[in-house]
Amino acid sequence: QTGLMNFFQAGDFLRFFRNSVTKYQLHSPFVFELVCAVLEDKRWFYAFRDVEGVRKKMLDSDLTVKVGLFVEGPDQGARTVSKHQSVSSLARQCRITASVGQMLFRLTNHLKPQRILELGTSLGIGTMYLASAAREAQLLSLEPSYDLANIARVNLEILGLNKNVKGLEGDLERNQIIALKELVKPDFIFFNGHHAQEAILRYFESSLPFAHLKTVFVFQQTHRTKASVEAWTKIKAHGSVTLTLDFFELSLAFIDPDFREKQHFNVLPARWKPWMFF
Repeated sequence: QTGLMNFFQAGDFLRFFRNSVTKYQLHSPFVFELVCAVLEDKRWFYAFRDVEGVRKKMLDSDLTVKVGLFVEGPDQGARTVSKHQSVSSLARQCRITASVGQMLFRLTNHLKPQRILELGTSLGIGTMYLASAAREAQLLSLEPSYDLANIARVNLEILGLNKNVKGLEGDLERNQIIALKELVKPDFIFFNGHHAQEAILRYFESSLPFAHLKTVFVFQQTHRTKASVEAWTKIKAHGSVTLTLDFFELSLAFIDPDFREKQHFNVLPARWKPWMFF
């Protein structure tokens, strides 16, 4: 299955690459500045070292935890299966790689959201990158597994990031509504967990009534499977969405009516397409 998934992603990336632009083809000042901040900024931050130091400790851990695995069926439905898994294997499989985490940090650092919701804490690697970039923000992170939520909590404490982060454990759909009501009008919603099509769309739809016009919806691994690609296609076509930016590993959706014509951009760093300097 892993080989097939990688094969699918490789094929999808070729399509993505063919249809992608760089900062030089972007005419909106808002979009240009955001892309430069996320894809072109070469600055190094101490937070990168700190979070990756915690990841290294987990890679060396001999702890075992109980997690809920989402198993996708042929009908694109999904069920949750409980399983015991080592922390080290979870850290190895984490899809918030160092490069994705740095993109997430730069995005948060650029947009400066004050109210952040993360759906899917896992070991807290994404949470640490978010919290490091927005130390004064209110951040609520949701995790179905109590064991994983406890590990994430310890990781945040190690880096002194626990003061502005609140974790909610248990049923994700119930906690999503609780968190959205507590945040009132979230500025930044990060979908970092379930990749089944119906779940992505359901969580997105549930978030919309609580969003304001400047809210950014951030999706991770929209190119992981056929189902996640189809979900992202439906989000791009959604009547509320006015602009999307797809960086392949992170995808952003905006509902701001200031973007009067619906626009979609696949964007890569300029160095990936050096012939497009115009």
